Amino acid sequence: MDYSKLITRNMPAAVTTPEAAAADTDYVFSVTYTDPDTMPTAGIAEAVRIAMINEGQDLARYPPPLGHPGLREYIADSLRTNRGADVPVDQIFLSAGAGGAIGTVLEAFLDPGDTVLVEEFSYLGTLSMFLSRRANVVHVRTDDEGMDTDALEASIRDLVRRGIQPKMIYTISVYQNPMGVTLSADRRRRMIEISQKYGVPIFENESYADFRIDGEPLPPAMLGTDDQDSVIYTSAYTKLLGCGLRLGFGVVPEPMLATMKALRFGTSPSHLAAQAVYGFLRDHGDSHIEAVSESLKVKRDAMLAALGEHFPPSCEWTSPQGGMIIWGRLPEGTDTWAALDAAVEAGVKYNPGPVFRADRTGHNYIRLTYSYHNPNEIRDGIEKLAGVFEREGLFENA
Repeated sequence: MDYSKLITRNMPAAVTTPEAAAADTDYVFSVTYTDPDTMPTAGIAEAVRIAMINEGQDLARYPPPLGHPGLREYIADSLRTNRGADVPVDQIFLSAGAGGAIGTVLEAFLDPGDTVLVEEFSYLGTLSMFLSRRANVVHVRTDDEGMDTDALEASIRDLVRRGIQPKMIYTISVYQNPMGVTLSADRRRRMIEISQKYGVPIFENESYADFRIDGEPLPPAMLGTDDQDSVIYTSAYTKLLGCGLRLGFGVVPEPMLATMKALRFGTSPSHLAAQAVYGFLRDHGDSHIEAVSESLKVKRDAMLAALGEHFPPSCEWTSPQGGMIIWGRLPEGTDTWAALDAAVEAGVKYNPGPVFRADRTGHNYIRLTYSYHNPNEIRDGIEKLAGVFEREGLFENA
């Protein structure tokens, strides 16, 4: 059968990425995988066993449209206790990771040609969602305090002057991916003011809020300080418990509930996964988060030490207080996109800066993740990467 004339013409727009990014390598510094050294496999297995005894009969039916009620109540309590957000349970929905929640929200909001505002560099997965939906992505200057809210307002004001009403402000407000910065309390307040002033909702992603390593406590989520239904929220347990579990959640304002329920009918994540995650987090959540934090600290420190030893001083690295990412700026003229093929050939994979920009600029930037490998592997992999960059001439301007 010839399918060429049968397949829909309404395909997502193509998004350019490096071919080498899909290769298998010995050292994976390109994905924020769950820390395998702290994965609670025995605890999850026991939670599944107990769930099957107590709730197994529920698997005969389709799950509730918004997801497992017990887990949603746990999320509501966690948001209130840890993120300063008092949210009704019926505004929380479960999803296949944070990406599932983001996809559903974008389906509700975005039409081709719509404009969204994001950080100066924005997570490649969500950026690809925007671009594949043919959105106009506007990057906003970002520094150590997160998205620059003066620059944000200037961008919105300019768009409105040209007759363009932005659809949303998207921000990873905690340990931002890829830059690792956290939006300051002052800028959170200012961003909410801007959102309300111009009628542009904030889509707040706090998928890394459970991964604080050290430094000051996190400021409260914008979800908890907004009083005009201006904030949509997402987070996930994927990176905390296992990427293969694909379990996240979203929180939407009451006026969006009917739309979200219509879009999400029949699309809840695995009910068994939700049952198990609920049981595990209820009994072991706090202690597991602490164990993950301790492990990530050792791995972060190992990577920073290796970068300091093997890369020249002209290469600048963030020293994150949480999350799983180190963001680097290499000398002007460096091309991390072009060097990726050679790195993959040597068994090392990373993310070149341009994949985090809609215009594919930023070739002298690089993202490295430290969650997946043990400290010895991290040291060996960074040494190999430095050797590749030196052979490829990336240190010539250093």
